[in-house]
Amino acid sequence: MFVQCDLDFSVTAPVAAGEVDRLVAHLANHPGFHTARQLYAVLALPDRKIRQIAEASAGLIVSGPGSPGYCHLDHCPTEKLAHIADTLLSQGRSMIRRSIRTRKLAHSRIR
Repeated sequence: MFVQCDLDFSVTAPVAAGEVDRLVAHLANHPGFHTARQLYAVLALPDRKIRQIAEASAGLIVSGPGSPGYCHLDHCPTEKLAHIADTLLSQGRSMIRRSIRTRKLAHSRIR
């Protein structure tokens, strides 16, 4: 007889009410890019939580692959914003292609 365990693979808790507002307000009041390390020193938020909050910010927190950190949308230079947005889109396309290849390969092995 097999027993299946319930495993929780979540690394961070869901974004709590007010966490997005707190980080958005901090970035709005402190222009420029801030690294996760700097934000941790001020707000005691681990880097994974910061990424999670940025994703939940509805675009108000700008960050992405190759960016110098996190910045409020209103303080992000237009050129930097365009570069980050393009990089995120490119990364998303790459991840979708990888997902499709993986599914096709898995499906071909199941048959």
